[in-house]
Amino acid sequence: MLIAKASKNIQSVSVALPSQTDQPSQPNSAKQSNDHIGLFTLVFITSLIIGFILGKYQSNRYKKQRDKQMAQILKEFENLKQQQKMMSNTEEQISIERKKQIEMLERIWKIKP
Repeated sequence: MLIAKASKNIQSVSVALPSQTDQPSQPNSAKQSNDHIGLFTLVFITSLIIGFILGKYQSNRYKKQRDKQMAQILKEFENLKQQQKMMSNTEEQISIERKKQIEMLERIWKIKP
């Protein structure tokens, strides 16, 4: 840009004249902005693809982990069920034995005059 200054006593005036080198930069800046948009689009799409792949990988990993945990929970549930069954059987046996003991004590009391 050419700048011309004219001075009059104390006042100064600046005039800017466009040079020929300024005009070609406008199409160049449009091209640069298109390049920037293209680069941004490329980065965005690439990050979407990478995010999708990583998300799928993590989903599969947690699915396997969830399946293992589910199998472990089912195994613990079966163990607890068996323990409860054994406890109920034991309680039944104890109650049967108590009944027998009570019957024997009743017989003994009946026999004594």
